[in-house]
Amino acid sequence: MSLILSDMKLSEVILHHYVLMPVIRRFDIKLGFGEKTIRQVCEEHQLDTELFLAVLNLYINHSYAIERPLTATQVSATVDYLKKTNALMLQSQLPNVERHLQALMGNSFAHNKTIGLIHNFFAEIKKELLSAIEHDNAVRFPYINQLICKENTLIDSPAETQLAQDPMDEKIFDLRSILMKYLTGEADQNLCYAVFFALYTLENDIRQYNKVCDELLNPAVAHLEKSC
Repeated sequence: MSLILSDMKLSEVILHHYVLMPVIRRFDIKLGFGEKTIRQVCEEHQLDTELFLAVLNLYINHSYAIERPLTATQVSATVDYLKKTNALMLQSQLPNVERHLQALMGNSFAHNKTIGLIHNFFAEIKKELLSAIEHDNAVRFPYINQLICKENTLIDSPAETQLAQDPMDEKIFDLRSILMKYLTGEADQNLCYAVFFALYTLENDIRQYNKVCDELLNPAVAHLEKSC
């Protein structure tokens, strides 16, 4: 797959790769950027163009890799991006799944006990996800900030930040599979589709979060640790 480059129009990139919509939101880029190139949009929003392109390309290209570790400034911006991703999961995506799932249970639970299984499985995933987000926000990100600021006394180094120390995105995939294969009977199909796509969006964001950590943040943090 060809790379996204700085001289491409952001509008054309997003139209061809609609999955990038959440990315521009987390960089605080609002719709209405007209015919501006990616570089122009980044300059207008005071964003690091190189980092922005790296995140975009990671989203659509599985084989993409950066040539060198991020700078300290880029690491700080990456942490900010991941914090916004966490906030979106907490404020929007998790409640969205729960809202649709509760509606599905209320409409169809008496007809198929599989919905109860799905609900309980999702509750376990949510608990695990909340714990991972709390660890990143309360432990990992403050540690990285200390590295960036070159503070003399560092807290103990936590494990590499990642929302899927266990394959949480795979668990959500399994949950979608249960919904698709085994939910029979009189379940409301519109609500089933709503739950399915809400789960898919969450699954994809967790997977992309981990790609940013694995490919961008963790190598840069390791580089910062060696320089301390």
